[in-house]
Amino acid sequence: MSIRFELIIFFLIISVLPLSAVVYISYDHSKVAIRDSVMTNLLVATENTGRAIDDWMAARRDDIRIISTIAGNTEKGKLQEYLYTFENEHQGVYEEFFLLNSDGNITFSTLNRTGNAGKEQYFIEAAQGKMYISDVSLSGITGLPEIIITNPVKENDTITEILCARVSMENLYTVIESIDIGKLGEIFIVNNKGELIFHQNRSKILLEKINNNFAVKEVTYEKRGVGEYINYKGEAVLGSYYWLPLYRWGLIVEKNKNEAYTEVLSLERLMVGISIIAVFCVVILAFFLSKRLTKPIKSLKDGANGLVRGQFKTISVSSSNEIGELTEIFNQTAIELLDIRKKLETKIEIANKDLEEKNRELIDANDELKKLDSLKSDFISLVSHELKTPLSAIRTSAEFLESENINASLVDKEMLENIIMSVDRLTRMVNDILDLSKIEAGKMEYHFEQVNFHEIAKVALENIQPLAKKKNIKVSVDIPGNLSPILGDREKLIIVLNNLLSNALKFTHNEGRILLSAKDDQDNIMVRVEDNGIGMQNDKLVKIFDKFYQVDSTSRRKIGGSGLGLSISSGIIKAHGSEICVESEPGGGSTFFFRLKTFGE
Repeated sequence: MSIRFELIIFFLIISVLPLSAVVYISYDHSKVAIRDSVMTNLLVATENTGRAIDDWMAARRDDIRIISTIAGNTEKGKLQEYLYTFENEHQGVYEEFFLLNSDGNITFSTLNRTGNAGKEQYFIEAAQGKMYISDVSLSGITGLPEIIITNPVKENDTITEILCARVSMENLYTVIESIDIGKLGEIFIVNNKGELIFHQNRSKILLEKINNNFAVKEVTYEKRGVGEYINYKGEAVLGSYYWLPLYRWGLIVEKNKNEAYTEVLSLERLMVGISIIAVFCVVILAFFLSKRLTKPIKSLKDGANGLVRGQFKTISVSSSNEIGELTEIFNQTAIELLDIRKKLETKIEIANKDLEEKNRELIDANDELKKLDSLKSDFISLVSHELKTPLSAIRTSAEFLESENINASLVDKEMLENIIMSVDRLTRMVNDILDLSKIEAGKMEYHFEQVNFHEIAKVALENIQPLAKKKNIKVSVDIPGNLSPILGDREKLIIVLNNLLSNALKFTHNEGRILLSAKDDQDNIMVRVEDNGIGMQNDKLVKIFDKFYQVDSTSRRKIGGSGLGLSISSGIIKAHGSEICVESEPGGGSTFFFRLKTFGE
């Protein structure tokens, strides 16, 4: 790059760059603000729609439960009269109420229908004692979208009949369409097959399947999120989507990206126009100034090129300023530099050959290490997978023998129980090894979403409660009701709490105590698991998160375990952007604690 060109660039930088920076920063902030606003509106619209669906469906479930209770305690004549009245009061919601006997025969219908529904899924599910909500389908009576809700009718805890209700979806569609999603928004719902079950164009419902839409693919995998993508029409959109697991529906709200970013595009055009004008003016000015400044340097440049080629000629001095003085110094040192250059080239050539050889050796050694590490991981994973099948077969066989061998002695039964317990322990160890192998290989999958820590704590406490009761250990919880939701993988965090609480139970004496607590800490929540167990020495605290490490590693240790739980927990928490810390002293118990980011931070 020539000095003249560099001067032009310099003038451009000192003049255009500050202006461009100011314009760009303003543009960027505006773009982010507009995008955040659009995304927020989409999220709000999605949440409002989801709540509206939940409220509407909850009302339908409550209606069916109440009517089922009434049906079990009311004479048939009065019940039929009540159902006719209820259907009329909820005009447009319920198309039909009908009762099925234990064989699936219709014993009553508000449409005076007869027939048998014994093979229908809604009858089979309700006959097992639970409420069932069918998938959306086109009604064989009205031809319009509907769902069927069924619930058992009981008398003295015995199922006597099945109450069924055909519920028209049009009422729910009207509720959804009344929700404000903006002028540019579009909302639709798909089932787990990608079929439209709600759309403003009713003719598409259950007759059109969407496969080429990013949001549809995500929700059919029971995911939720927000982002930019290409919709089923081939348009770039901003979309918010999430899965409604209770009904097996995927809710999607979208806005056209270009229309949503209209203000951003106008701002971008203005910024580009200002920048082009500024650059044009500065280039013209820099062109004339650089020509005058670079002319005395050209002779020095030609001489330097000759020096590089080894064909140096004395450079004539054409000015008395700093450049002229530099030319004289250059002439004096040029011959010495040429000589030094030849010597250096010889040494560099020798050094390069040595470096190339060493580099090849290092590359070969590194490749060998990678192969060994890959072989180790593959071997552990293969062995762990192969162990699961025989372990499962052993456990199944032992359970069969335990259940079938009625005349077996107490010793035989105890041995079978020991076999099952040992197989379970080996299975847990194999699963731990597989999880640790995935973490080390970076193949562990995480599904980050908004999580209520109360739910995680509840599941973990239920898992360790039997062992706590057996050891008469008091497990306390100190979690405020208004604790902020967190951003994390629900199932993986349950594993962490299971491991920490189980570890605390192992090392706490009978009639001891354990405390699980959590509290807000700025943009995080602080989680702590404390016990008053045997504690640990300081030299062991730095090792407890190593795989296969045991606090009591002697052959006569009383406390079992694979030594992988804390290592797996540490890997999961690191994937959440935090780290598990521990405080302990011998005889004074132990405290494990870590932070989790709150949702939206």
